[in-house]
Amino acid sequence: MANNKMGLITKKVLILFCTVGLLSCTGQGIFSKNDAVNFMVAYFEKVKQNDFSLVESFYSERFYEATSRERWEEMFYAIHSVLGELISIELETWSVRAVATTAGSGRYFTLVYNNEYTNGNAREVIILFIPRGSDEPRIIAHNVTSDLFLGL
Repeated sequence: MANNKMGLITKKVLILFCTVGLLSCTGQGIFSKNDAVNFMVAYFEKVKQNDFSLVESFYSERFYEATSRERWEEMFYAIHSVLGELISIELETWSVRAVATTAGSGRYFTLVYNNEYTNGNAREVIILFIPRGSDEPRIIAHNVTSDLFLGL
């Protein structure tokens, strides 16, 4: 009798886990690697136009709390005056990390690009944050490195 009760409890727990697992995979609010890559392709298409006003909305308010819009606009134009025009992008690596905190839950995508510009190459590390239940990513960190910057 005790084994039968234990088996019934185990089955109920297993059914509960399967139900929760299936509900979490319904696609609502699940931002994928492909979504992140597509977001970045759209971003880099705007970068090619060398107009800060076209890219500023890709960045989060958290980003602008650390670096003001005015300062980032200055840096954007300075970076691109050294690198030249964007020719091509190449995703080198990516990773995703889910975080649940009292300050907010969501997913962080880290995307590392090796990009070709008219004056040389640059490595760009970009971190996107997507709040839980949202499909609206924003850039929260952006680091650009290039040998072309060594002479500055």
